[in-house]
Amino acid sequence: MKVRIVLVGIEGAVNLGVIARTCKNFGADELYLVNPKTDLQEAMRYAAKARDYLASATIVNSLEEALHNVELVVATSAKGYSFGDILRQSLSLVEFTDIVRKGVESIALLFGRESTGLTRSEISYADILVTIPANPEYPVLNVSQAVALFLWEIWKVREIKVENIPPRATREDLEELLLLIRELSEKAVGVKDKVNRIMVAWKRVLFKSRMSKYEYRLIKYWTRRILNKLRRPSTADI
Repeated sequence: MKVRIVLVGIEGAVNLGVIARTCKNFGADELYLVNPKTDLQEAMRYAAKARDYLASATIVNSLEEALHNVELVVATSAKGYSFGDILRQSLSLVEFTDIVRKGVESIALLFGRESTGLTRSEISYADILVTIPANPEYPVLNVSQAVALFLWEIWKVREIKVENIPPRATREDLEELLLLIRELSEKAVGVKDKVNRIMVAWKRVLFKSRMSKYEYRLIKYWTRRILNKLRRPSTADI
């Protein structure tokens, strides 16, 4: 499993240096920095023997660039579940680990700014949202702590050799299925705002499922059959 850490607007040199060390400790494959707000040379002072890792970090101007060519995109947030907010239907770190165990070829973990975290627009790029449960009186972790906890959990999964896993539906497969579901939702619901919220829910469900290729083909067949029936004019329209 290939792991990419994506830091959005990282503000502190100490945090960046410590995160580089953590990435090297736990074998994170890539480090992407989206519009970093700190000095990388200063961060080198805190990277210790991971200076080479930090020096190889990829700096980009947009999330789109940071998320190319990954199978699963995971946003992280201290603010978890919120009733009625489709973007805040979060998983715990333990639940996320269960998904990873089902088989993921590549994953991007998004971490936000120390001061404000990820924006709603940035969270919307993710396939799932994960939060780390902590003391309700002070649940906000330092970003370097959060990175360490995620990478430790992934490290444990990577060390376990899992056999007999069926081929999984690819990201392209699921995105194609989402297009069909959107068309179906537009025909059945019609109201744009509701359709958009429904699609966020479907996106989360599909990417959490880690469905097999065979399951994907069956659901795609079922969705197309329904759409074909809806596309045909009814006798009442003739």
